[in-house]
Amino acid sequence: MTNSPTRRFGSTYPSSLDASRDACAELNKFWQLTGIEEAVSAQVELCIVEMMNNAFLHAYQQQEGLPIELVCELFTDSTPYLTLSVSDCGSAMSQQELDSKLNNQFIEPDPDDDTTWTTSGRGFIIVSSLMDSVELKTEGDKNTFVMKKELSEID
Repeated sequence: MTNSPTRRFGSTYPSSLDASRDACAELNKFWQLTGIEEAVSAQVELCIVEMMNNAFLHAYQQQEGLPIELVCELFTDSTPYLTLSVSDCGSAMSQQELDSKLNNQFIEPDPDDDTTWTTSGRGFIIVSSLMDSVELKTEGDKNTFVMKKELSEID
């Protein structure tokens, strides 16, 4: 049997670097209503910023005004958890590429070695370390990153 979400937030934003900021401002209100701990909401917010910015920068190649959909669902039937889905209709990433990025190790930037200065891929390392699971679903031209975060308790 599939659990049904206790609470659900969903909205679509026009692609831009501001989209993630707008989404998180709205989502923070949702989290306050659901009793999500502030520390957890801060971690999840960082993941949303990373994934929405990736949609704008990579899937849409910095084209503004294209749709980025965000859905957050809270499940409380057994062990409470959140699912976060970020969807776009841009260039798709392969599952193999995602797996590779999620398994990369963080490289500490070294001021004397410019090969360590790259920021590419760091977002996935952050998301992988903060979320319990990350998967990619592709249906037609829609790419959806689904992230899951288990919660210790809900206020």
